[in-house]
Amino acid sequence: MINDLDRRKAITRSTPSTDDFNLSSQQASIIDAANEMIATISLDERILFVNHAGRKLLAISQDHNLASEPLYVEDFHSAEVYALLKDHVFPSIIQQRETWKGDIEFKDLNNQSIPVNLSVIPHMDEHGKVAWITGIARDLREQNALEIQQRLAKRVFDNTIEGIFVTDAFSRILQVNRAFCEITGYSASDVMGNTPKILQSKHHDSSFYEALWNQVNKTGTWQGEIWNRRKDGSAYLQWLSINCLNNKQGEIEYYVAVFHDLSELRAREAQIDFLVNHDPLTELGNRNQLIDRLKFSIQSNIHRNKKIAVIKLDLGEIQLINDSFGHAFCDRLIQQAASRLKPIVSDQNLLVRLAADEFGVLVADIKNAIDISRLIFELKSSLQLPFQIDNENLYMNPSLGIAFYPDDTTNVDDLLRFARIALQQAKSDGRNTFCFYNSDMSHQARDRLLLEQALREAIASNGLSLNFQPKVHLETGEVFASEVLVRWNHPTQGFISPSVFIPIAERSGLIADLGSWVMEETCRHLAEIKQSGLAILPVAINLSVYELEGSGFAKHLMKYVNDYDLEPSLFEFEVTETGLISREEMVIESLKQLREAGFKVALDDFGTGYSSLSYLRKLPLTTLKIDRAFVSDLTDDKVAASIVRTVITLAESLNLEVIAEGVETIEQQSHLLKLGCTKAQGYLFYKPLDSLEFKKLINTESIR
Repeated sequence: MINDLDRRKAITRSTPSTDDFNLSSQQASIIDAANEMIATISLDERILFVNHAGRKLLAISQDHNLASEPLYVEDFHSAEVYALLKDHVFPSIIQQRETWKGDIEFKDLNNQSIPVNLSVIPHMDEHGKVAWITGIARDLREQNALEIQQRLAKRVFDNTIEGIFVTDAFSRILQVNRAFCEITGYSASDVMGNTPKILQSKHHDSSFYEALWNQVNKTGTWQGEIWNRRKDGSAYLQWLSINCLNNKQGEIEYYVAVFHDLSELRAREAQIDFLVNHDPLTELGNRNQLIDRLKFSIQSNIHRNKKIAVIKLDLGEIQLINDSFGHAFCDRLIQQAASRLKPIVSDQNLLVRLAADEFGVLVADIKNAIDISRLIFELKSSLQLPFQIDNENLYMNPSLGIAFYPDDTTNVDDLLRFARIALQQAKSDGRNTFCFYNSDMSHQARDRLLLEQALREAIASNGLSLNFQPKVHLETGEVFASEVLVRWNHPTQGFISPSVFIPIAERSGLIADLGSWVMEETCRHLAEIKQSGLAILPVAINLSVYELEGSGFAKHLMKYVNDYDLEPSLFEFEVTETGLISREEMVIESLKQLREAGFKVALDDFGTGYSSLSYLRKLPLTTLKIDRAFVSDLTDDKVAASIVRTVITLAESLNLEVIAEGVETIEQQSHLLKLGCTKAQGYLFYKPLDSLEFKKLINTESIR
């Protein structure tokens, strides 16, 4: 490469006239050998000469004849750059006759932009005037790309979350990044010139480091987990990668180490593992942990012939408490329950939380029946004690179901399922009790499930029907109202009694859907009777206390009444005394809302629940129904007659209507009239009628 002085000498040997401008072959060869662009232009900006490097840079063909096909400065610059050259650079060079240097942008004949470092040299004639100008340009594209790459590399080095340090061949630290300082606590000045030994912890012996460096020197790289120490002395786990950088002779020149702090990752992994196998509310194990431990216990027990028990435990009524007091209150209740159960279950066994208010206990080694009975009693008794939360005293009704390995099954899934079946049986038996699994329970549970599915389909597809049992005036037999009764004729099993499917609906949560279907269907029938011009008789509809537990129940019923343009006074809702006793406080408010909406409320099977007068006084009733058990014994049992008389007198004193149900004989009718009861229903007068028969009856009554 020739230097600037040689170029200047070569160019200045040219003739001072632009017309006489010419280069000798020797000069041209020298200039063409240069790696930089060299071009000479006339004062009118015409390009007189450009070397091979310049032609390549500007996309000018090597055989392009500049004499016959002239090119000008303007052809190789944008308008803005050309204006700068024309108006400032060239006039300054001509006037001051001095070299100009600077970075500028060219544009080749393909319209591609090229950044260059440009030197412009003036050439004077014999009179000392500038005759022409030579430009020497160095392509900056490669340099700019390298600088960008270096800036990016530095930015990555400085801003990556991984710690990085570079050492020389003697392991002296030359450079560290910001993440290194943040992770280790050392500043750059603390470690410069030191070796990585400053980071070592006492977790690894000398053989570990010897093996590490043997691999680095053999393969040029090592990576793995390693314990190091921060400046404050705390040890931490990191993932470290060490790589060698060799010079041209293949000798190690630098070591580059990249590491990542694994402390947070390990903490997150531990947290995830905890959540996978534990319940976050109680910090007990969960279903996954129970299954894993159960599988392990069974596997370990194959040749030991010991019994294993799975206990499922339900607190009872948690949904009602949740609806009444909220989720946060319920969470605290469950936490208290877990705290009570923990001390009872030994470390050899396992206590887990399975669902909202359901816990599970695994007893891995049952030595005798007394031990398991004592444990069950302690679990149940601990939950029967009152729970005090926010000055509220709550009493739970725990139920427990127990299944045994290998007596009941040797399969893990079946063992859990059988314990669940036993739990359901305990709940069906009235709660506050426990139940052991047997195969009969499994068949019963399967039958109940099939029946529940069929009932769900029947409600959705109008597979049910309504019957109407007329209510009459005892003295005249005149029909004044009716009781609505829901009927289910199963396609294969035939007629299924309400005493069978109503409890299924209550346990499965279908009772609300069933009640809505009955209400809408009743309203539809009454609307049809109204449209036919017949008199609309009031109807009584049975309610489950589970329906009353939902908020806004009265508004829900009023929607159907309004949709069919009926009056709420046509409807009387019957609730049983036995159902109300266990849920008195929860449903009384709903009953009050029914009365405020204009509906009537009747208390069915009065006297069978041993209720007190103070309890009766709280209820917003309009009617008392004398239970058929007392009516059937009325003529033969003085006690029954006395109870009926008392109920009638009580109803009169409370200004309530009284109706006797189950009247089947003329003798019963006569006795009731003598005791002062004037209204009744029963087979003596009418059996339940389907909708067509009921309409005919109403038509007959209207004519009469």
